[in-house]
Amino acid sequence: MIRTLMWRILISSSVVLIFFLGVQNELLVPVSEGLLPFSRQEISTGSNDGIEVNGTTGMQISADYKGSLDNSTDIQRITYNSDEKTLNATLWLNGAIHLRPSSYGVNTVVYGALVDVDNSQITGKFGVDYQKEIQWTNKTDSWNAFLVEYISAQNFRVLDFQRNYTSFFIDNQSIAEVPINLESITSPTLFRVLYYAIVIYNDSKTVLDLSSWIDIPPPKYSFSTIPSPLVFRQGENKEVGLKLVSSTGVAPHVFSYQPLENQTAIIVQTESDKLNQSQAVLSPESFKIKVPLETSVGQYIVPVLANISVDSLFPSGIVSLGNQNISVTSQTFHTAIANMSISVIEAPTMSEQVKEFWSAYGSLISLVAAGFVGGSATYLFDYLKGRGKRKMIERTDQKYESGD
Repeated sequence: MIRTLMWRILISSSVVLIFFLGVQNELLVPVSEGLLPFSRQEISTGSNDGIEVNGTTGMQISADYKGSLDNSTDIQRITYNSDEKTLNATLWLNGAIHLRPSSYGVNTVVYGALVDVDNSQITGKFGVDYQKEIQWTNKTDSWNAFLVEYISAQNFRVLDFQRNYTSFFIDNQSIAEVPINLESITSPTLFRVLYYAIVIYNDSKTVLDLSSWIDIPPPKYSFSTIPSPLVFRQGENKEVGLKLVSSTGVAPHVFSYQPLENQTAIIVQTESDKLNQSQAVLSPESFKIKVPLETSVGQYIVPVLANISVDSLFPSGIVSLGNQNISVTSQTFHTAIANMSISVIEAPTMSEQVKEFWSAYGSLISLVAAGFVGGSATYLFDYLKGRGKRKMIERTDQKYESGD
């Protein structure tokens, strides 16, 4: 009976089982050790940015959130952490989850996650290797959870099934917990996951919201600087180029930087109005760094907050609702802190300043001086030559006047 029910649920939810695949070039290198635990992380997925799809015509528009359970699919934030054995995630919604959604005139309500463990588009189902889904349908009249492994677009197997699964939410509360047992998905050390929420009213109206792909474990960020390393003299001010680098190897899209307060006197400034243009071509962002004269000699760490956006594109043929294939885009936001390392050395002495000045301008000064000397010598020679001629003329005139 349970097995029959399982297959009935899977078949009835085929509208969502043929779901998302993001296009994102990330290098995932499997290693033998398990996933290390990491603390609570948080990303923002935006508010009221879901999509309404007509499963009959394929038309999609921005959701107006006027439906009875539209807000229950509006994922605003996702928090997640891992204890090595389980990836725990909480979807923070804009509307409550109800024990019996049929009372609100809907056909299906779904909360789930897609997992890509190898970043290969030729494995699994359109690149998706596992799917954890919690769903309620009119046919079952209950909440049920299952974990599926995809071998291909047509073949899959059910790894786990739980009937009357209501522990993932509290009635009339706006949070949904979607845990994933890591041992059930081969305990990957580097993978990515996408979370989604769907409500299906009928064939002509489906409302969905989703995150972008989330890297697990969270990437680490650092700065690539020009010049490198950053070395300043006491009292020196100059511009430097910085670019945020992710441990995933993918250049993150930073839409703003915010130097954080630190215990040093070093001043770090950035021009936010030029940021989007510079990041569009993946060029370094210009920072102005000022090191006051009284700054002590030493190594300094200045933390900088980066606000990052992550976009995913789901092309036509990947997402299927009803008989229609649609293209879906998503965007999430999160923050990361990267440390800027600055070395401060002693201010130059007077002799060093003269040496640096002469090193920078000595050639020009020598050239100008040589030109001046050459020009002066020519002028002096011409002057003396002219003066000699004038004296000869004067002597000649004197001879004629004296009658000699």
